[in-house]
Amino acid sequence: MATGRAPERGVESIMLLETKMLLRSFGGIRAVDEVSLSVEPGELRALIGPNGAGKSTLFSLVSGHLQPDKGTISFDERRIERMKPAARARLGIAITFQTVHLFQGMTVLENVMVGAHSWTRHEFVEAALRLPRYFREEPLIRNRALEALLRAGLEPWAGARAESLPLGKQRALQIARALCGRPKLLLLDEPAAGLRGEERRVLAELLLGLREEGLTMVLVEHDIGFVSEVADWVTVLDMGKVIAEGTPAHVRENEAVISAYLGSATADDVLGTR
Repeated sequence: MATGRAPERGVESIMLLETKMLLRSFGGIRAVDEVSLSVEPGELRALIGPNGAGKSTLFSLVSGHLQPDKGTISFDERRIERMKPAARARLGIAITFQTVHLFQGMTVLENVMVGAHSWTRHEFVEAALRLPRYFREEPLIRNRALEALLRAGLEPWAGARAESLPLGKQRALQIARALCGRPKLLLLDEPAAGLRGEERRVLAELLLGLREEGLTMVLVEHDIGFVSEVADWVTVLDMGKVIAEGTPAHVRENEAVISAYLGSATADDVLGTR
């Protein structure tokens, strides 16, 4: 289990990601209601909460797939709330999705190489037409992709068709593809969904290893036991608002979280500490 940090955090820290008074409404319903949060470099942050709490909407606002009605998002001390997802990717924000997105008919290595789009200079047409700039960059992309495969434990499957992998390895492939983009911040949308036993353990070890290497990560996750294993810091949302923040142990003891998120179950039961 991740040891995390104390509930009090250093006020002098320079944050990699900050949102301030972020608001997003749908049909008069505030899905994200003036949410402010700060993520330190090297932190593994989890966003949790009951269904409809606003987790996915907040995640989409950070990734650029939704625009806020008001409020600000800063990344690496730069305002990004009006930037498109591709522009955020070039700044170092990468994302993996709950539904695994693969390029059918391509190998595992080729799928990972796609992740280099955020830092390569050639355009899609240049790659399709096999123009000179593509050939100059292709060895660099391949080497970076092989490094990412090795880090994700997928090197033996580099030549396999991506769709032939089991779910756990497909999720690792998504992470490898994101790593190929040289991210400063990795956004993970329910990475443990559908995983059990050994696959779940391998994923936890991968994320903990990336955290030890200094990669900043934010994950939305419904598997609270998984969150308690890997997260440094947990932000709890309910009805679009932040109702608690702290280490997994700190959040587990919060009465507002127990009431809003855990319902009639005990915190220890749901957080998987028994």
